Amino acid sequence: MTHLQTLIDRMTHPGLLTAVAVSSVVLFVLGVLGVPWFVSRIPADYFTRAEQKTLGIGEVAHPGLRWIVKALKNLLGGLLLLLGIAMLVLPGQGVLTIAAALFLIDFPGKRPLLRRLIHTPVVYRTINAIRTNAGRLPLDSFHADGLPVEPPAPPRDKS
Repeated sequence: MTHLQTLIDRMTHPGLLTAVAVSSVVLFVLGVLGVPWFVSRIPADYFTRAEQKTLGIGEVAHPGLRWIVKALKNLLGGLLLLLGIAMLVLPGQGVLTIAAALFLIDFPGKRPLLRRLIHTPVVYRTINAIRTNAGRLPLDSFHADGLPVEPPAPPRDKS
């Protein structure tokens, strides 16, 4: 029983509680400011083009520097992924932060996974609302298999 009491005492230590509170506020502010900025930078046709477009990260000519940029991009994506998972229980935009992280991390099967995540109605509506507020076009519509959705035909005049 003393081990349990020791654990409870450590978890309720004022220093730890202060660190958790400060971390929550920082994650919330980063999520509120960073995720909309990132979401507004996604090209509108990112999911409907056959080839993948870049996300505003220019290609580096030197192979060694390209490797460093790619490693930093993946590290940033990994950090965002951890922060997004934390934001699922702490204040912040957890799902959108996880989506932003997945855009940065390179792994096999990335595009189908992103298409599935973005195709979720709540995520799709939220991303397009953020893009509209930023003055950007909404993401092109697409089917779950990644094929573009044809825009609906205009209504016919019945007169």
